[in-house]
Amino acid sequence: MPPVISLGGLLIQTPRLALLVFAVLMVWLTNRLGRRWGGGDGVLGGQVERMFVAGLVGARIVYVGEHFSAYRPHFLNAFYFWQAGYTVWGGFVFAILYLGWAMWRGGLSPQQVRLISAFGVPLSALYIASLATIGQFGPADQLRVGSRLPHSGFVTVGGRQVNLAELRGGPAVINIWATWCLPCREEMPLLSRTYAREGHGKFALVGVDLAEPASRVQAFLGQTPVSYPIWVDPTDAAGNQAKSPSTALFARTGGFAVPTTIFVGRRGIIKAIYVGKLTAATLAVNLQKIHTR
Repeated sequence: MPPVISLGGLLIQTPRLALLVFAVLMVWLTNRLGRRWGGGDGVLGGQVERMFVAGLVGARIVYVGEHFSAYRPHFLNAFYFWQAGYTVWGGFVFAILYLGWAMWRGGLSPQQVRLISAFGVPLSALYIASLATIGQFGPADQLRVGSRLPHSGFVTVGGRQVNLAELRGGPAVINIWATWCLPCREEMPLLSRTYAREGHGKFALVGVDLAEPASRVQAFLGQTPVSYPIWVDPTDAAGNQAKSPSTALFARTGGFAVPTTIFVGRRGIIKAIYVGKLTAATLAVNLQKIHTR
């Protein structure tokens, strides 16, 4: 199962889609069978809806707590519930605590709790199993967490030949972007500030433009300069792009959407691949990953 589904310009994180399916099935089953077995019309479904809200909030709270050093300087990002960042086990703990509280308050009988559990346990197992398959069935050469950063030859906008393999010596970030991509342009100031403030000596940051002529990229950078180097596809003797290593690299990440950012650890091993616009907190969380062994 892919980590992201792209519908036009809309990116849908697969774990969230799986959670939505899980929630709809739970509410539908408990409502339908609850009426038959004495749960009352809509009573159990309403309780399950509140249980999911408690679990969702709990999963976010636990995730922010686990990465509090990253969220502390950007605390408002903790309330960006549409952004990635949820701890599954934390969600289940909060959902179970809500059921216990509802039972203690008399809102649910033991029979109703058993009915919710009868559907919740197998559906939860199915949901967790679906998460375990994310990114596992792509092509053999697809890059994923644990893969080694490949050899890919590019040139700088100044014409110097470079290769991704040069970045294997330390923590590195490779941001695949394009001048026509609005989210790419929106996250560039964040990347530029972060690299200027923290990057030198701590991690390398490279922007890999996706299959655009160097002249177009140079013109764009003339209007929107950044503090980190930008690499483009090489050209042949006639000045034409004979091949596109950026397109090949993008395809190996899954080719879902730009921007796509690859976070690489000290030994050239990929620690995370993030699809979509980075926020200050998500960038900080992923930078923590590449600084750990």
